[in-house]
Amino acid sequence: MEIGSFIAIAVLIFFVAALYSSVGHGGASGYLAVLSLFAVPPAVMSSTALMLNILVAGVALFAYLRAGHLSFKLAWPFVVLSIPAAYLGGLIHVSEKTYYLLLASALVFAAYRLALSAARADIKETERSVKLAISLPVGASIGFLSGIVGIGGGIFLSPVMILFRWADAKKTSAVAALFIVVNSLAVGREAAEGRSFC
Repeated sequence: MEIGSFIAIAVLIFFVAALYSSVGHGGASGYLAVLSLFAVPPAVMSSTALMLNILVAGVALFAYLRAGHLSFKLAWPFVVLSIPAAYLGGLIHVSEKTYYLLLASALVFAAYRLALSAARADIKETERSVKLAISLPVGASIGFLSGIVGIGGGIFLSPVMILFRWADAKKTSAVAALFIVVNSLAVGREAAEGRSFC
């Protein structure tokens, strides 16, 4: 890779990390978008996004913990089944065509999510409690998809939590940061090197 391309990737990834961490996300969908623009091989995209996801979401998680925004009572039902599901999803090897199709879908959803968040930013709504019968399968499903595509899952979990009013923006971001960290760690280095997780 040329030095100019390397510098461009580094600058773009810095801005993606700063933007995503401000809402508690790791930024994997952004990193993947940047890396795909420069035709980086999927295996390199996977391991790079995995490491950056853990680092950036981990910093955000620490900040939310210190500020007292993380509710473990709210978070654990989403997280507990997502960990083994993300691991299993990370072991699934899909074709490059399928991978890029899933990645494109995730990026379109991420763009929609960001637009939706901006539109709903000033709306104040009453929070609703979420039942285990809902949060457990939601967490597992998102974790499994996260393992296959490699985007941590926060970009999927956050809009679901906001749309169903299960938490306010700060609590949602805190839960998303935890979700991203544990699922990224659950996938493991072997799965990342195999290409399944990014």
